[in-house]
Amino acid sequence: MSEFPLLFTVGHSTYSAGVEDAWGNTTQGWADPVEKPVYGWGAPVTSEPKVAGHDRDVVEIELMVPPGFACAPQDRMVLDGVEFEVIGGIEAYDHNPFGWNPGGIVNLKSVSG
Repeated sequence: MSEFPLLFTVGHSTYSAGVEDAWGNTTQGWADPVEKPVYGWGAPVTSEPKVAGHDRDVVEIELMVPPGFACAPQDRMVLDGVEFEVIGGIEAYDHNPFGWNPGGIVNLKSVSG
C-alpha cells in the first residue's frame, strides 16, 4: 500500500522485440498502453545532465512510482499525451535505513520518430 497519494496516471506500453509487421519482418513493438497510478514526475534537478544506461542516454524526466510498480527498459510511458522511453531499471529505495519502501524513480527519455 502506498504511503503517499497517487494523484496522477500514466500510460504504460510494454516492449516486445519480436513483433511481425505487415510484410512478415520481425520488428520492435509495444503493447497498447495500460493506465497505472504514479506519484508524479519532473525533470532532474541538477546543473549537469543526468545520464543513464550503457549508451549514456540523457534522462529528461524522472517518474516517481509507488512500491510494486513494474516496468522494463525500452517500455514506453505516456505522460500528458507525450511518449517517453524507459532507460534502465527502476531506481528502487526499498533497502533504506527507515524500514519502509517509498517507491522508486523510473528514468525516461523522449521518443522521436
